[in-house]
Amino acid sequence: MPDGRRAVREIIRPPDAVAVVPVDDRGTLYLVRQYRPALGRTLYEIPAGIIDRGERPTATARRECAEEVGVRPTRLTRLCSYYHAVGFSTGRVILYLARGLRPAPGQHHETGEFVEVATFPFREAYRMALANRFLDAKSLLGILWSARLLGIGPRQRM
Repeated sequence: MPDGRRAVREIIRPPDAVAVVPVDDRGTLYLVRQYRPALGRTLYEIPAGIIDRGERPTATARRECAEEVGVRPTRLTRLCSYYHAVGFSTGRVILYLARGLRPAPGQHHETGEFVEVATFPFREAYRMALANRFLDAKSLLGILWSARLLGIGPRQRM
């Protein structure tokens, strides 16, 4: 510990991941609607996945968009990265805004995943985020960061 004492802690060391906010030219946001056993409920989330060994985060972002929502971005803008549970985990998530979406055949979900594609106008999803309708950190952060880049939301000066 910082004061020199020893302590026992359980630390989880998951691989890093990416999460993607795919918005098409009409302003439609692509999400997954997925059952989450830990919460016992179904959530709307942005596409996300673990970075495979040796894979670049941007390649993971493109792959996850194709697999989860059936679109492949031609442009990715890095929004931010964050550690998802600093009290017990080293896991980091890199967030991207995805634009220039093209259809990607071969949508794939793993066995045991209960996932379906959902779309919302981005402005509606932004309002949903502000109303606490997204319950996972990656979706909240991704949508709020993307809104700023897309010129949506309050125009207040600090």
